[in-house]
Amino acid sequence: MTSSAPRTNLRAPNFSSTLHKRTALILIDIQNDFINGLLGSPRAPVILPKVYQLLDNHDWPFIAASQDWHPEDHVSFASAHPNSKAGDVVNIPFLDSPLKTETQSVYADHCIPGTWGAELESGIKTRLQYLEGYRTTVNYIKKAQNHSVDSYSAFADNQYHQFTTLNSELTLHGVETIVITGLITNACVRGTSIDGIKLGYEVVLIEDATESISAELKAAAIKELEGWGVQVYNLTDWEAANPTGLKRRFVREL
Repeated sequence: MTSSAPRTNLRAPNFSSTLHKRTALILIDIQNDFINGLLGSPRAPVILPKVYQLLDNHDWPFIAASQDWHPEDHVSFASAHPNSKAGDVVNIPFLDSPLKTETQSVYADHCIPGTWGAELESGIKTRLQYLEGYRTTVNYIKKAQNHSVDSYSAFADNQYHQFTTLNSELTLHGVETIVITGLITNACVRGTSIDGIKLGYEVVLIEDATESISAELKAAAIKELEGWGVQVYNLTDWEAANPTGLKRRFVREL
């Protein structure tokens, strides 16, 4: 009778012992153009360590990362409106009711597919790739692709003419609570948070993992979101209420 070598049990990397069941992490527009690109702000990079911490130290059943993904003649570009400049507000027609209009803020051309500015910030991008490699579901939401209407929300365009896959993916994964981070607080973070409430989710905003171009705009947006029923926490307090176990071992490689 010959002896065989002892069997070795192969195990996946050690994940945190506490899974945030029925909770998804939503990363809003953490793109180069909003950090240090065409629409960058010195305030924006401050959120990165907080978002990294949420990715490194927590085990999420589902993560969504939205990106502005504009065609070159997008309605939000000042260049698409004669005699307009960045910072102006223009009137644009509704897609389904041309006689009805809405206001649209216009900006420098930004987040055009194929440009550096449209890409996710490198630290975010690297972490998401690692997580996907360890079987975390990551959904990349490319929003505002219709040149005639903007999309502040990761759920739908501003006129609710077209919806993204985000709500259906959250439903598929049994998500009840969404934890929101990213840029910019008074624009796309605001829009996504409000739509999350409208769709029946418990919405949590990590206030030190989101930023605007000024403290005043950020504070006003947060006050409005609290009025909608969004729960606002700083990361330390949220983590105290939602403790995790061991860090993922592969984080040391980042």
